[in-house]
Formats: sequence, structure tokens, C-alpha cells
Amino acid sequence: MKNLILALTLFAGLGLISPTASFAQEVILSSSDSKTQEKVEKSKVQLQKYTEEHQKATEKRQSIQSDFEKKKAAGKLSPNDIDKITKKINKRTKSIEKLEKKMDKLDKYIKENS
Repeated sequence: MKNLILALTLFAGLGLISPTASFAQEVILSSSDSKTQEKVEKSKVQLQKYTEEHQKATEKRQSIQSDFEKKKAAGKLSPNDIDKITKKINKRTKSIEKLEKKMDKLDKYIKENS
């Protein structure tokens, strides 16, 4: 009976003092941190791409808008042409808004995880 109590006490003491549980938690933490950092780096690259696309799309929309204004002022556009160009400008505007939303989302993610 004394040997049984001694053995249980010994195993309970080893279980409480065992460093393997704390090491396992540190490994999981560091691996999740490295994954998060990788995602943050990928997000930064993606944000840079979205920024460049946004700039190009904005310039393209402005050039279409200015050409439209010039041709309309000169009276060279038919009502159908006006509708087509207006739809084209609206489509560009919507795509720019989508890019802005994506950029905001990535920027927020980067700020939270940096």
C-alpha cells in the first residue's frame, strides 16, 4: 500500500512539474505568430498591387471623363454615345470603389496583426 501511494505521488508530482506542456504551448504560439507574419507580409504585397491598380484605374477614368467632356462640348456625341460612355465611366467608378474596399480591408488586417 505504501508503494502504491509513493508511486501515485511520484507520478502526480512529475505530471505537475513536467516542462513538456509549457514547451508545447510555446511552439504552437511561435508557429501561429510566424504564420500570421507571413500573412501580413503577403497582405502588404497585395495592398501595394491594389494601390497601383487603383492609381491606374483612376487615371483611366479621368482620361475617359475628360475626353467625354471635350466631345460633348464640341457636340460630336450622339445620345447613344453619351449613354455608352456614361455607363463605361460608372463601371470604372464601381471597380475603383471595390478596389478601395479591398484596400481598406487589407489595411485594417495589417494594422491589427502588426
